[in-house]
Amino acid sequence: MNPCTSPRLPRITAMMVAVVFLWGINVVMLKYLTNYYPPLALAAIRMVLAALFLLPAAFYPGGWQPVPRAAWLPIGGVALFNIVLHQITLSWGINATSATHASLILALNPLFTTLAASWAVNEPLNWNKTIGIFLGLGGVLLIVTNKTDAGQATLLGDGVMLIAMLVYVAGSLCVKKGAQHTRPLIIAVYSHLIAAPALVLLGLAVNPVWMFSGAFEFWPIAVLLFSSWISTALGAVLWNTGIHHIGASMASLFLNGQPVVGLLASAIFLGEKMVWQHYVALILVLVAVSLGTGAFTRRQKPRGEKNQEAS
Repeated sequence: MNPCTSPRLPRITAMMVAVVFLWGINVVMLKYLTNYYPPLALAAIRMVLAALFLLPAAFYPGGWQPVPRAAWLPIGGVALFNIVLHQITLSWGINATSATHASLILALNPLFTTLAASWAVNEPLNWNKTIGIFLGLGGVLLIVTNKTDAGQATLLGDGVMLIAMLVYVAGSLCVKKGAQHTRPLIIAVYSHLIAAPALVLLGLAVNPVWMFSGAFEFWPIAVLLFSSWISTALGAVLWNTGIHHIGASMASLFLNGQPVVGLLASAIFLGEKMVWQHYVALILVLVAVSLGTGAFTRRQKPRGEKNQEAS
């Protein structure tokens, strides 16, 4: 069945919108948490907490069951690309370039995911998706070009951010491959269990200090747990499930909304100013996702389909 006409699509769409909100506000939470933890140490701590949170899911339903051998390579790919390499390059790159350049490069994810998915996993590339990609990218461009910190950009930082975006695209394709052999929930569980020790070892090698003053106060701990358990762990489960049902290219269209949500959260929690570009960008992103998921075309059923229902 075409995912754009599946009766499950409204539920999957709601899940993906939830992911966008969880990941969008996570940017603000991570910015807050860097006052209490070094970036790579924070990544390691978050992944360990997320892995522990997801671990009981490996025993549900019906107790623990072995993972099919064919699923291990894609799961390893998700752990390597979506978690380890993405966290490393994201932490390094965002410190070496401007927020404008970082946001713009990460906003290329839907375009590269759609192109890669059409080649690697034979997902169809239609006009709705193509127009949705460029409308969403246009919305993101409106946001990032409103920034004034481009002078902080470096060629090295831009290159690392490009790698961060590309490894996440590769990880999304691994999710799609792995979901052919096991449940998306299992992919999320085992990829985090694999990635967490790797990030801990890296953190031990790089960070002589793992936390700063005030790290054990109520709000830093509360934000850390929400970021780890809800935004990271639950967000990964919802994201993997969405990719399984609607494909990597269509799921990636929702990522256009993440910078918008991040800016809204920044305005609410950090007091950053909202301007007209943000509101126009939000409209473009919503139209882009609606086009890419077929929300507009589903409203008008083909005449033959109507006749069948009438009979």
